[in-house]
This record gives sequence, C-alpha cells and structure tokens, in this order.
Amino acid sequence: MKLIINIFIVLFSITAFSQEQKVDYKKVDNDLVQATYYFADNSTIIEREGFFNKEGKLHNTWISYDLQGNKTVIANYNNGEKDGVWTYFKNDKINIVTYKENKIINVEEKALVVN
Repeated sequence: MKLIINIFIVLFSITAFSQEQKVDYKKVDNDLVQATYYFADNSTIIEREGFFNKEGKLHNTWISYDLQGNKTVIANYNNGEKDGVWTYFKNDKINIVTYKENKIINVEEKALVVN
C-alpha cells in the first residue's frame, strides 16, 4: 500500500511541475531589466510584462493580459512598492486605483463604453 501511495505522489509531483513558464529577460540599461512572462500552456501568448530594477524589485509599468491578448491590468511600481495609478479592465467597467507608497489613496469605477 505504501508503494502505491508513493507512486501516486511521484506521478502527481511530475505532472504538477511539468509545465514551466517561459520567461524572456532583456537588459534595457544599467538599472532596468525587461521581463516578459508567457502563459505556461502556450509559450507564444504573453501573460504579463514589465521591469525589474537593479535590486531585482518590480519597477515602472507592468501589464497583464488574458489569453486573447486583452489587457487586464496596467500596474505601476516604484522600487517594489505599488505606486501611482493601476487600471483594472473588466467586461463592462474599468477600476482605477491610485497607490502611494503601497497604500490605496483613491478608488474609481468607470463604465466601459465601446463605440
């Protein structure tokens, strides 16, 4: 019985970690590295992209996408902290959240009008 359980655990572990997420890194200058992450099950579709500073912290603008390539979030970081305007895109609305030093200072919700 222990053998069967051990085999099950090994097989589960292999399948759980078999899909690696593709990531491309590109040095922009001495202080920034651009990172592009692709969906694990489709290495040609971008999941999110943005920048790391020289300390390896999230910095500047990060954009997340859905499987169809639509933007889902536009985020801003300053040295690893949420800072500035974040825009969340939903089906029929846009949520705009403003951060200052990792704290929310304002939240707005707007209807999405497509012409």
